[in-house]
Amino acid sequence: MSHKNYKKKVGFTLIELLVVITVVGVLAALALPAIRNARAQSLSVKCASNMMQLGKATLLYASDHELCLPDSSHGIDSWTNALQPYASGTITFRCPADEVKTRARTFVINDYLTAVPCGAEYLSALNQSHLVNVQKPSQTVFFMELSKTAGTPDHLHLADMGENEGEISPTSFASLVGVERHPGKKANYLFADAHVEAIPWADVQGRLNQQGSCFIKTTQ
Repeated sequence: MSHKNYKKKVGFTLIELLVVITVVGVLAALALPAIRNARAQSLSVKCASNMMQLGKATLLYASDHELCLPDSSHGIDSWTNALQPYASGTITFRCPADEVKTRARTFVINDYLTAVPCGAEYLSALNQSHLVNVQKPSQTVFFMELSKTAGTPDHLHLADMGENEGEISPTSFASLVGVERHPGKKANYLFADAHVEAIPWADVQGRLNQQGSCFIKTTQ
């Protein structure tokens, strides 16, 4: 009697294959939000790092210029040029999470901290571009992130946007600043003492509405 050797076929059935595909799809769907969030967090950290570089360059500039902050394009030399020598020409003016990929810079200075703030010329005598005249540098913002619709200025005329005795409203502020660019509806802010904070928009609104706040300007 002859015996035939039969080999057992090994493989997936159609149902098993569909189950595997479904499981992989579910796992991918669960993982993608976490991946996106991790990437967004990474971009936020890089943005803050770029701002910190600006902060260090600003303090070095001030130490060489009688404690004066760098000026906007309305002055003799914009900060975009003035700060470059203080970081070996390697300063990055952009947030990597900026939605407008074609513009040269995302970061912009607070016009209140210039020698002649547009719309608040009455402050010129105080010269808040001089650090010794900034009453609370750890509470007053110097650099902010531009909103995606704000163009490419090197400074913001926040006084010009004032609606209530010169105070800018949260709505006007949000039209100029990318207030919810980062996870947690936050944006990065560089203060006059060169520290950086990622602040939720809700908290910024509170500071803008607070009577006597030094968030934008150092004197009332």
